[in-house]
Amino acid sequence: MACLDGPMPLGQQLPAEDPWYASGTFWAIVAVVVAVVAIIVGAWAAFRSARPRRVLYVWVDSAVPLMNTARGLHGQRLAVTLDDQELTAPYVVAVEVVSRGALDIAAAAFGGRPLELEFGAPVLGMLEWQADAGRAAVRPPEVEVTGTALHLGPSLLTRRHRLRYTVLLDGEPDFRPVGDLVDVTVRQERAPQALTTVRLTATLAGLAGVIISIILMATTGKDSPATQMAALSVVVLLGTDVTANAVMRKQYRAAYPLRRTTTKTKRRS
Repeated sequence: MACLDGPMPLGQQLPAEDPWYASGTFWAIVAVVVAVVAIIVGAWAAFRSARPRRVLYVWVDSAVPLMNTARGLHGQRLAVTLDDQELTAPYVVAVEVVSRGALDIAAAAFGGRPLELEFGAPVLGMLEWQADAGRAAVRPPEVEVTGTALHLGPSLLTRRHRLRYTVLLDGEPDFRPVGDLVDVTVRQERAPQALTTVRLTATLAGLAGVIISIILMATTGKDSPATQMAALSVVVLLGTDVTANAVMRKQYRAAYPLRRTTTKTKRRS
């Protein structure tokens, strides 16, 4: 009887197993895991991008001086007047106020006091204002010209409210918002684009799927089930990317048409 414990002849030795990284099953699992993680991360990023905390962005969009040094006048004096009042340094300044959040900013958040848009120079009048709340039933907030500032509200600001005020100043502007709103962060900066996080996440997910497909084709062959599964994941991710961008772009344009509603002109008393 042959000894079962002895060494096996070379011709009968079992073939060496393939390394784990060359297994089609392993890469199929990796492809599925990456696809699921990408979808979860994309959904989370879209949710966070669409529903941030209450934030009010306030910034100067343009500040144009009306009077510059005219060298060609050869000593003659150039002046700008308003109702026979000579202006020393007239500026036309446009400021934007954009609400971005998951919920509306209620009038009670103002605490009974207006938000001051302080320009640091006398406000001679408001040349025009534009407002878009995204809802026809929401009235524009009350705005009052007071000395060197505009007083805004208290008033309801929807979660996609956008306001623009153009004023005439007599002096170089030194703008800053003044006031505290309850549970609202006021930032003196331009409102960020809402689609940046969603687009970046979807693009990275699609890129990850392409890389996995290339690796699978190199290790398991283009006709293997793992490669076909990865290719299907790429198609799904890229399709989601295109669809999400189209939907979000449409919603963003619908929320921010910045249509002109009315125009007012006031003078300083």
